[in-house]
Amino acid sequence: MLIGYVNTVGESFLHRKNHESKSKDNFHQLFEIMNQNTQRKRQKREWYHRNKEAVLEQQKNSKKKKKNQKEWYEKNKKLCITRAKRWNEDNPSARKLIMERHKTKNNPKGVWSDGT
Repeated sequence: MLIGYVNTVGESFLHRKNHESKSKDNFHQLFEIMNQNTQRKRQKREWYHRNKEAVLEQQKNSKKKKKNQKEWYEKNKKLCITRAKRWNEDNPSARKLIMERHKTKNNPKGVWSDGT
């Protein structure tokens, strides 16, 4: 017995009531599509790892990214400042360590000088 219907694309199909052979075909088609998708994902991942440095450099120098970041910081300036102040108050020892590292890193006389 044949059963007919129309799918969402508008194509008509005829199926036999005993659709084991058709279900196997559907399974193989689905498996093939999934296999193609996973293969494509793997290719993209490999390409990204081959070109990682160039991609990151391109993203770093992106004018669009800089524009978006500038807009975000302008909108959230107060939030960023209050978060930083709260962190400084909550972590005085970490703040002190960061300041010491900054002083020694930016000291033109060298790390071992006492600043005199």
